Amino acid sequence: MSGDRVVTRDESRVIQDRRGQWMLMAVMAAAMFLDGMDGTIVNVVLPEISEGFGIDAGVTSWVVTVYFLMMAGLILIFGKVADGGAIKRVFVGGMAVFAVSSLLCGLSTTLPMLLAFRAVQGVGAAMLAVSAFMLCVKFLPKSMAAFAMSVGILGMSIGAAMGPAIGGVLSEMMSWHLVFFINVPIGAFAILLAMRAVPKDGEFTAKGFDVKGAALLFVSMVCGLYVLESAPSHGFDEVSVVCLAVFVAGMAMFVLVERRAVDPVLKLRLFRLPRLLATIVTMVIINMCYMGCIYLIPYYLQVELGMDSISSGAYLLIPAVSTLAFCVWIGRLADRYGNRPFAVIACVVMLASMLVFAFIDPDAVWMLILGLVCMGVMWGIGGGPVSSRMLENVPDEDRPSSSSLNSFFIYFGCAAGTAMFAGLFGMGSGSSGQDIAGLTGEVFLEGFHFAMVFGVVLSVVALVLSWVVNERKASRGDGE
Repeated sequence: MSGDRVVTRDESRVIQDRRGQWMLMAVMAAAMFLDGMDGTIVNVVLPEISEGFGIDAGVTSWVVTVYFLMMAGLILIFGKVADGGAIKRVFVGGMAVFAVSSLLCGLSTTLPMLLAFRAVQGVGAAMLAVSAFMLCVKFLPKSMAAFAMSVGILGMSIGAAMGPAIGGVLSEMMSWHLVFFINVPIGAFAILLAMRAVPKDGEFTAKGFDVKGAALLFVSMVCGLYVLESAPSHGFDEVSVVCLAVFVAGMAMFVLVERRAVDPVLKLRLFRLPRLLATIVTMVIINMCYMGCIYLIPYYLQVELGMDSISSGAYLLIPAVSTLAFCVWIGRLADRYGNRPFAVIACVVMLASMLVFAFIDPDAVWMLILGLVCMGVMWGIGGGPVSSRMLENVPDEDRPSSSSLNSFFIYFGCAAGTAMFAGLFGMGSGSSGQDIAGLTGEVFLEGFHFAMVFGVVLSVVALVLSWVVNERKASRGDGE
């Protein structure tokens, strides 16, 4: 789910020899493979983590949420640093941080340890997300750009498809700790390859970045997501009230800082463009619903249906394979017919998926399969076109930073969706603070259905927004 970024380019540093070009693409593909695999491999072992630590689903959700939160909070900063002349340092450093933190995640013996190292892993993932595609944009001939992007997307898709199966086998045969250890040898290989394949950094020129705004946004996001996860199930306790107050105050200060910043981390004037705002909200909702389902479905498979990790991992292959079946050729059709039809179709399929899960019967396996297929088809059809719609509605003068903005909203949606669906599940099941492995099937299903009903509502909102925004680019500066 990483986005590319429009960056400055020094033609003298473009790699001309074929071997060097393939090595660079291999480096990028390895990074995207890790990105795709880590987005799916952890989810399949969340029930084991929850049972092992004796915690409820809401608390376990932070294993996923903190990862995406760090990515969303730091991706704009690292994008600026990489584009300023430190792309090799960002990529190699990110891969090293990712590999070492993966090792530490696997060695964790308590939940606080795991969450801390998952946060560090999210830092490394943010560094990789902004630099992987940038390698090809900066150092490969323009004639290879489309092919290189396809290689990266293929690497990410293969990683996402293999993640559930690998995670299920490792967890069932040995331990959930191994799903983190597998990142270490891949990361070490990518570092060695990158040291040879990636050209040396030039002079670092990034200046004037809005550090204060980035810090305020990050703190506000942390507090806001905590309230989003805890309030539905635990109510507004003292911690939630404090976090809500910090969120409101932080966002107010953030708006004041951004209005005065020379190079703001988020250009608030963009949110005054109705068409752009509609596409952003649509993209966030799609990621919220997708990741919310990916978070809860492993629990459904193992707690409600009594499957082992291998079987649940096999079922979680269904959406990944469904995505692969569509994403390869959907881009060409979108170029021919425009992005709007595919964004609308994706939202219709997402609505169908949410409806299936909202009324799913544990005895009807066909409903489970249909819902999983719809999830994958939704992302295969809509992932690219929905992101492209956002980019095409950004004013021309803001295009250089639009791709990093796109990545920010993708990962923010992932973090918010995981936190929100976990909170809604706890609220609907009344299981806050309870070990999810000890819930009865009836109680679990109540929480699962309750969360998915909210997914239905969100899907309707996304469908309406996709429908009302036509294919015409936003008028520059008039808000049309």
